Amino acid sequence: MTLLAIARSACADALALARLQRDGRAWAVVAWSTQLPDDPLSAFAHALGGGRTLLWHGSDWLIGTGEAVAEVCDGPGRGTHMAQELARLESRCVIAIVPGGQGASAPRPPALPCVLTAFSFEDHAPGPGHWGERLPGARLWLPRRLLWKQGDGSGWTVVALQVGADDAAPDTLADRLLAEPGLRATPQSAPVPWRPLGDGYAAMVEDAVSLIHDGAMRKVVLARACDERVPPGTTPTQVLARLRRLGSDASTVYAHDLDDGGLFVGTSPELLFAADGLMVSSMALAGTSRNDLSSPGDGLPGDELLSCTKERKEHGVVVEHLVSVLRPRCAPFAVPPAPHVRHLGSLLHLETLLAAELRQADYLELLAALHPTPAVCGLPTATATNYIARHEHLHRGLYAGALGWLTPERCRVIVPLRGAILRDAQARLFAGAGIIETSQAADEVEEIELKFSIMRQALGLAPGTAAAAPA
Repeated sequence: MTLLAIARSACADALALARLQRDGRAWAVVAWSTQLPDDPLSAFAHALGGGRTLLWHGSDWLIGTGEAVAEVCDGPGRGTHMAQELARLESRCVIAIVPGGQGASAPRPPALPCVLTAFSFEDHAPGPGHWGERLPGARLWLPRRLLWKQGDGSGWTVVALQVGADDAAPDTLADRLLAEPGLRATPQSAPVPWRPLGDGYAAMVEDAVSLIHDGAMRKVVLARACDERVPPGTTPTQVLARLRRLGSDASTVYAHDLDDGGLFVGTSPELLFAADGLMVSSMALAGTSRNDLSSPGDGLPGDELLSCTKERKEHGVVVEHLVSVLRPRCAPFAVPPAPHVRHLGSLLHLETLLAAELRQADYLELLAALHPTPAVCGLPTATATNYIARHEHLHRGLYAGALGWLTPERCRVIVPLRGAILRDAQARLFAGAGIIETSQAADEVEEIELKFSIMRQALGLAPGTAAAAPA
């Protein structure tokens, strides 16, 4: 059968399914094997205006454009609500895969549908700001078109279309399904001006340290933002290409279009979790120092970080949290006795990798249980979250939230770090540092400046042009 014939058949089946539903909705999803380049940036640029999300990890990348359906939710029950919506969506998808070859050489098609999800750090939307008119606490959407280059070298195009019980004939629906996604509606009003950023980060660190000494918290992660001018002629694809060079194969380059025309971009070293069937992996990534290869001494880079009590304690809190979440959801698993050093350009981090077998593959429930980890929030979680909300005066939004993809059989969700919002000639950069009782304000300010330097390099800013750290 031809692609068009398969699309018509899928739309006919989706139309029949929609007529059985109380709300009269179903979805046709068609996928076919496609030759895709190793570098997704040309495809990303081509999809401008379509509402794009890019996730690029190693040799695996995907670009979702537009939406066949989207669900949003605010509040502490967002994970449960989204899991219910995903189950309902999956039950109403008619999946058709165009054969991509014969025998052992045929590429293995992905399990479908593949949905994208974005969880904000805050579970409630605060209203208009640098994240647009209204960034929800959680969003789950089925892309209208998905380009997916998988790690095995195969490439896939996946298209999806909502079908209503009163829709037109399958032939017309098939034409709509296979057509390029339309441009996203242009905002009717001008983007909301960004509010000026406050200062006093060092004082906030000192206050947090005092509360930790008093036993109110064990750890809190404090973030700040800074604004930079984007050099004339700099394009988002140039920024993403530099981020790719500055990161590593273990990092994820990401980009996500905002509703006011802004673009959230970055390169994150932190995996919240990935799953293949019941096998799940996660990581603790906390504890940071400069990767100074020129420093004197006989030790290897990272030896000082490994021996630093403050950094090891900060890291241990994150491991403890991950293990406490995974233990009741997984078969027994081993925890590495000590972290190792992960090299990320100018930075060194302490990292512990965890692997386990889930008792059931409820990926969104696990996402809600893991996030936010003490690597981006603190412990106890409720106390640290409350402190952040009252003292940072910064809507973190997708920074330190969760961004990823899910299928019925696999998923991968990252914590978007080392990121910035780009809008016109402006860039708002985000970074944070973990605070415990031995933290020194000057050291935490320096750590954040080190993290800002990655995005500044990606923007093409010359040395010496960075904004001064707040007092």
